[in-house]
Amino acid sequence: MSHTAAISTKTDIHRGFARPAERPPTPGDPQAIATLTCRERQVLTLLGHAAGNREISRRLGIAERTVKAHLTNLMAKIKVSSRTEAALYSYAHHPRLARSSS
Repeated sequence: MSHTAAISTKTDIHRGFARPAERPPTPGDPQAIATLTCRERQVLTLLGHAAGNREISRRLGIAERTVKAHLTNLMAKIKVSSRTEAALYSYAHHPRLARSSS
């Protein structure tokens, strides 16, 4: 196969896929931000910045076990099932989380 034919084949493969016009939906319930306590919003914000439980506990001056309790509670409230989904939620809704915590 010639170089030109290889480029043409690669282009044909990509033509069949449409690029999404919008961002993919984020996990969780955006309306649930209002139900979070100030501390849960702080934990969620730090989680969105890729902080681990130990770092969150150190930065907030609370026990690591308390961080885990906050994560469990906030994950139920925002309707996500994993830490990764909670971090994506935090990233996607950061402006609203920041506004709500003031």
